[in-house]
Amino acid sequence: MAAVDLPTLRAPPRPELAKFCRPEPLKLEELKELKALLHEKGTLDIARAKCKDAAGNFTGPFSASAANAKGDHTGSSMFGSWLRDNSIIAYGLYITDPDGQGCEDAKACLNAIAKFMLTHESQRMELVINGHKDVTSTDPKTWMDRPHIRFIGETGLEDTKWYNHKQNDALGYFMWARIQLALAGKYPLSGDHFKLMGQLFDFLRTIECWNDLDAGHWEEHSAQHASSLGPCLAATKAFKELMEQEDLKLAPCKPDTLEILEKNLEAQLNAILPNETITPAEHARDADSALIFLCYPLQVVDDRMGLQIVDRLKKLMGDIAMCRYRKDSYWCKDYKEKVGDDPTKHFTDEELKERDAMLQPGEEAQWCLFDPMVSAFYGKLYQKTGNYSYLKLQQLFLSRALAAITGDDCEFGPWMCCEAYYLTKGEWKPNDNTPLVWTQVDLKMALHEMEKSLSPVKKRPAALKRPASAMS
Repeated sequence: MAAVDLPTLRAPPRPELAKFCRPEPLKLEELKELKALLHEKGTLDIARAKCKDAAGNFTGPFSASAANAKGDHTGSSMFGSWLRDNSIIAYGLYITDPDGQGCEDAKACLNAIAKFMLTHESQRMELVINGHKDVTSTDPKTWMDRPHIRFIGETGLEDTKWYNHKQNDALGYFMWARIQLALAGKYPLSGDHFKLMGQLFDFLRTIECWNDLDAGHWEEHSAQHASSLGPCLAATKAFKELMEQEDLKLAPCKPDTLEILEKNLEAQLNAILPNETITPAEHARDADSALIFLCYPLQVVDDRMGLQIVDRLKKLMGDIAMCRYRKDSYWCKDYKEKVGDDPTKHFTDEELKERDAMLQPGEEAQWCLFDPMVSAFYGKLYQKTGNYSYLKLQQLFLSRALAAITGDDCEFGPWMCCEAYYLTKGEWKPNDNTPLVWTQVDLKMALHEMEKSLSPVKKRPAALKRPASAMS
């Protein structure tokens, strides 16, 4: 990314963060001071988003948005538990705290998802795998017949409200995150979880997910999304790695499923990237912030492609954060006044056309999920190459993420990680989904990678001890 393409760095609403929001990389002691400050202010505290049962016990998953100064989000869809969010959250908690409570929370979260899938969604997948249901239609009537990618975290039950569940990326993220903990020896795959992985792989094969027109990261337009292909490919590769690590000869799916998935997903992904969508033409999109997750944490694209993806993202960068994609009407200017009482309302493809007509160019919401991931990606490049320019870019995007933390003027409270800033009555303000747990954990991962970049390089031992068995 050339210097002329670098995004702006605004002054943070919290003056205490000003000294950390700068172009020059922090020192390790400064990073420790920053982390202590964020801990003191509760910025990264995810406890408020833990789903609890009627007795007040943690059930494992997290709601998308935590409680804030105006109360909680009970009654709105943001109090639901999304597979996508929870899987990325679980991985982030594990990777930033592999031997502590973070790892335990990650295991509880992934176990809750697996239990939900085994109890309620296995039968849906079997109907598809065995040819009794066709869920590949763009007809909204079929979307509830897919494995549900959102559920009620407090009870572990399905949410029966109509929703667009044709989201292959959500399935891929869950599989990938669950396999990562197995690979690390932190959470061996039990018999039922092992079986579930095989069923999910066979489902993705049956619907030919590499050609499937799903709703993508943003649960919207039916298209062939690179951001959906990436997580499915990452999960497939990770499972093959697990089989090799554990010397497993028989996969829990059809004998050639993994090979078919890897071959076709890789081919289609290579044909689309660095675009997000090229099919159908009416939804073609050459830049989408969802693709940063293919670079980090999935690391399913090589460095060359990762840099191309990030270069495309410069089209989406605003003064505060990044829009999801250009011409994105979700949380556009005065969104609540235009949409009504439920700003989280879900839309069919036809309804999306009406919503998109509300948007004026440049009025797209600026989302806070992405700057931390760009920072983490550049961190990985710096750790690999030692190229100082990557460290400076890692610092720049970390600074942007810090500068998006709310100030005293935020109606939901200060020191919070937002989902997005949107234009309302002429001002950029945090939207209702503040704080967003996904953003909190993204920032945790960015800080984690910065600490790795700033820490002295340790020599690897001559031989690493193999982790405990990933199977049980």
